[in-house]
Amino acid sequence: MNLLPENVTSVEDFIGNAAFRSWITERRTEDRLVWNQWLAQNPEKRELYEQAVATFLLIQGEKVNLSDQQVTDRIANILDRLPDAYIVRKPFINWQWGRWAAAAAVIALVLWWQSGNLTLAPFTKTDGQTAQILPEAEWTLVRNVTGQALVVLLPDNSSVLLSTNSQLRFRKRANHALREVFLQGDGFFEVTKDPAKPFIVYTASLTTKVLGTSFQVHSFEQEKMAYVKVKTGKVTVTPVNAPDKPVMLKVNEELKLGSAAGQAVKSANFLSDENPSAIIARKFIFNYTAVPEIFSQLEASYHMPIRYDRSLLSHCTFTGKLDDIPFLEKIQLICLAIESTYEIIDNQVVIHSRGCS
Repeated sequence: MNLLPENVTSVEDFIGNAAFRSWITERRTEDRLVWNQWLAQNPEKRELYEQAVATFLLIQGEKVNLSDQQVTDRIANILDRLPDAYIVRKPFINWQWGRWAAAAAVIALVLWWQSGNLTLAPFTKTDGQTAQILPEAEWTLVRNVTGQALVVLLPDNSSVLLSTNSQLRFRKRANHALREVFLQGDGFFEVTKDPAKPFIVYTASLTTKVLGTSFQVHSFEQEKMAYVKVKTGKVTVTPVNAPDKPVMLKVNEELKLGSAAGQAVKSANFLSDENPSAIIARKFIFNYTAVPEIFSQLEASYHMPIRYDRSLLSHCTFTGKLDDIPFLEKIQLICLAIESTYEIIDNQVVIHSRGCS
């Protein structure tokens, strides 16, 4: 396959790319997986991509080879014929965005083309006619190149223990109907419970949907095997190559996906083969446990420093089960129990306390 587009800023950039034209015209299965991965890595480009699909389908009509100049001329011709029916609210580059809302035939054409070819992540709509662009400024991208796991704190107070050589993309604000993240690599998720806002993890090979639970998603670009393991609660996993076959996983269940299309294996009791020190196998259950000991366990598990006065907390204990809640909620509950407070300073937790009598 030819090289995928980089730094695209217009429909012309897509249509001028040989890999894009090959994908639209030939619709090969192997290309579908590649483009799913590209869209997972570049969610802010999805709307521009759909414009390019619509434009190319209108330009093409049938399978013909077009020169770069022919592509440019036909794009301009199509746009000139679209009516100026709507006010342009968010211009993007030099394209008159409102015209796309009036082009119902174009939208229908894209939906028809996508229906049997590409599973795309949901996107936020501004109304019944136009789709909202998600600019890069609304997203945060975290790449972990530290050599050890890294805690990522999400806007909804969920947490992700991101493995080294992995990356996570998420919205900077939690004011959307869906809580969506895009993962490349491996992450252990502890999700804040919110039945009104599902939490969805997209990867190149599978999509995982939950309301509030803890689970691990493993999907590296260079690896053929991907999997999801559930520590607490329930999740629904949908393979990209089998969008009509979601799989429900419960506590201690695992779904593995291989390289062959449709190959998915569900199994139970994966903990029997798990490293006892792995966070997914570790039990955060305490019974009158000294708080300094708990903080030491949390530091070792999440690789985030916790600063406190050990002498002040030496007589403090905590009893409770903290298995299925995010990292900061663990800290918060402990602090409430010992009448203390905390804050995050320079990527470390600082505990303020007067001690325990």
